[in-house]
Amino acid sequence: MKAVTWDDIPVELITNSVERRVLWGSKGTFAQLTLADGTHVAKHRHAAEQFTCVIAGAIRLSIDGQEVLLQPGEMLVIPSNAEHEAWAIKDCIVWDFFTERRDDWEEGKNQYLDSK
Repeated sequence: MKAVTWDDIPVELITNSVERRVLWGSKGTFAQLTLADGTHVAKHRHAAEQFTCVIAGAIRLSIDGQEVLLQPGEMLVIPSNAEHEAWAIKDCIVWDFFTERRDDWEEGKNQYLDSK
């Protein structure tokens, strides 16, 4: 076992406005996403419960039709299978932890990470 930092993890350029770093566990996934102002993450759902924390910037989320604005230091839990989407209000850094591995990401299924 070895400690790592986000700088140790390669950056994946998902689109021109979305970058991602992922730390894989056997039962969970922890990600740091960098989203440019105006980026839209299209509606989607997944079996994993999602814990989202805004590190910098701001992001507006719609979760099962309920809207919430998250700013630095604020976090929330997105329930398993809840339909959700997001808009970066400012350039932002978001940490997302998923209670199940996001194997769909390893398979390259990122279609909902839409650009502006």
